[in-house]
Amino acid sequence: MEEIKKIQQSFGVIGRERELERALAVVKAGRHLLIEGPVGVGKTVIALAISHYLQKQVYRVDGDERYTEQKLTGWFDPPVVMRLGYVREAFIPGPLTLAMQNGGALFINELNRMPESVQNVLLPAMDEFRIEIPKIGKITAAKGFVIIATQNPREFIATSPISEALRDRFELVTLGYQPEAEEVEIVKLHTGVDEDFARLVVRIVRATREHPDIRRGASIRAAISVCLLALQLGGDAEAVRKACHLALPTRVELKEEARNQLDEVIDGIVDSVLKRTAGFERPAVSAEVKKKDLMGAPNLVIVDALKLPAEDGDFGWLLAQKYPSIKGRLEEREREAIRKIAIEAILRRALSSLGPTKRSAKLRRESYRPGADEIDLEATWERIVGKPDYQAEDIIVETRERKKLACSLMVDTSLSMAGEKLAVAAVGASMLAIELREDNYSVVTFNSQARVVKEMGQRKDLRSVVADLLGTDAFGYTNMEEGLRAGLRQLERAPSGERLGIMITDGKCSEGFHPERVAAGYPKLCVIMVESPHSDAGTCSLLAELGRGKVYRVKEYSQIPGAIQKLLKEFA
Repeated sequence: MEEIKKIQQSFGVIGRERELERALAVVKAGRHLLIEGPVGVGKTVIALAISHYLQKQVYRVDGDERYTEQKLTGWFDPPVVMRLGYVREAFIPGPLTLAMQNGGALFINELNRMPESVQNVLLPAMDEFRIEIPKIGKITAAKGFVIIATQNPREFIATSPISEALRDRFELVTLGYQPEAEEVEIVKLHTGVDEDFARLVVRIVRATREHPDIRRGASIRAAISVCLLALQLGGDAEAVRKACHLALPTRVELKEEARNQLDEVIDGIVDSVLKRTAGFERPAVSAEVKKKDLMGAPNLVIVDALKLPAEDGDFGWLLAQKYPSIKGRLEEREREAIRKIAIEAILRRALSSLGPTKRSAKLRRESYRPGADEIDLEATWERIVGKPDYQAEDIIVETRERKKLACSLMVDTSLSMAGEKLAVAAVGASMLAIELREDNYSVVTFNSQARVVKEMGQRKDLRSVVADLLGTDAFGYTNMEEGLRAGLRQLERAPSGERLGIMITDGKCSEGFHPERVAAGYPKLCVIMVESPHSDAGTCSLLAELGRGKVYRVKEYSQIPGAIQKLLKEFA
C-alpha cells in the first residue's frame, strides 16, 4: 500500500485505493489496461497518475469517430514525398509509433468512440509488440511500451462496443462514483471551500443520480463547478441555487417522459437537500418499498399476469415481454410506470446484443489536408507537371468515407406477433436505430394495414420509437404487400446513398396477395423469417430474391437480435 499512498500524494488522487492497486499491478506486469466508467469519475486521472508514477512518456490520443489509422500510426509529409519518394525521412510518426519506439504509454481517451478499423491497428501492437507500416516496414516496440485506454459505458451517445478480439487483450478496471465522504474531499481540494459547504453541494449533485426524472446524473466535476460559481455569486444558499442552474443543465440528461422541466427538477433537488441539511432528514426507503411505489397500489391483475418468479432476475425484461399483453388491463399510473421500465430494459438488451459492425467505406480523392490518407502520386503528378511551383491543393490524397445507408424496418404486427414477440421486435428496432444513428432509418408496422412509427429523416427519440412499438396492438391479418409498399415509400424519401429494406415476419401472407410486385422495386430487401408451422419459406425467399437481398431464418423470436446483427455486418 506504500506505493498507492505515494501515487495519491504525488498526483492528488483521493481514495481509489482498490482501483489504483489493480491498475498499477496491470501496468507493472506489462499488460494493457482498460479503465471503464461514466463521465467524470476520474478515469483519465487514474491513467495518467499510473503512467507518470512509473516514469513513462505519455502519448495521448482522444477518441473520435473521424480518427484514421494514419493519424494513429503516422503519415507521409507530401512535399518530402514529392522530392524524395516514400522514404523514412518523409514519414511523420503518429502517437502509436512514437510510444512503441520510445517504450512509452499510449493513452487513448474514450477508446470506444474510435472507428473499428482504427481500433484494429492496435491488435498486433498489443499481441506481438510490432506493427507493419506500408512503405516503411516493421516497427518493434521498445521495452516498457504499454497501452492504457479509457471508455464510457456503451449506453453513452457516440460510443460503440469494442471488438471481442481487442477487449480480450486488455485487463479491465471499472470505476463508479465514489462515496460521499471522498467526493467531499475532492471538492474541498479543488475549490478551497469548507466541509459543510462542500457536503451541501455534493449531496445536491448526488441527488441528480437518483432522481426519477433524470436519466443520467451529474459527476463530481459538476460539484466543483457549482462551488466555484456559488463563491462568485455570494456563497449563500441562494447562490448555490443559481450556481446549480448554471452548472447542472449541461451535465444531466432529462428523460423524455419527465413530467417536469429541468429548471423545476433542479429547484426540487436543491430544496430537498437544503431541507435535509437543515435537519429534516427523511427516513431511509427500502428497496421493497421503492418497488411498490413504482408499481403503484397493489393490483392483482399485475401480479397474476406477470407471474414473476421468487427471484425476479431481469425484472425489467420480464415487464417488457408482458407489457404488450397486459397494458389494457392496467390503470394509467401503473401502465406508465411499467412502460418506462420496459423501455429501458429493451434498450439495455439492444445495447448488449449489438456488437461491433464494420461499416464499409468508399475511396475518395481530394486535395491534401493534414491527417489525410496516402498520396495519389499519379494524380498529383498530373496536376503539378509543368508548374514552376505548386500548392497544397495540388496534392491529391486518397481518403476513405463511410458508406451512407438508409434503412426501412418493417415489423409484422398481425395477431401471430402478439405478446412478448413485440418486445423482441422492439429490441431489433433499437439495435437498428443505434447502429444507424447518424444515418436515415424508418420503422413501419403492418397487419391488415401499415403504420409508420418513425419516418425517414424524422428526428424522433429512440425511447419514443420503442414506446410506440410497445403500444402497438397485435391484431388482424398479415398484409405483407401493404407493409412493403409503406417501407418502400420511406426509402424513396431518403437522401443519396445505399438503401436497404428489412422485414421481420413469419412469412404467412393472409391479405394483400402480391407482395412480390413491391419487393422487386427495392434496391435491396432482406427478410428475417421466424420459423413456425404457419411460416411460408417460399414467399420469404422469393421476396428476398426479387429484392436482391437475403433470407435470415430464426427458429424463435429471441434470435431476431442476432439476425439483425449478422445482417448489419453483411450489408451495412
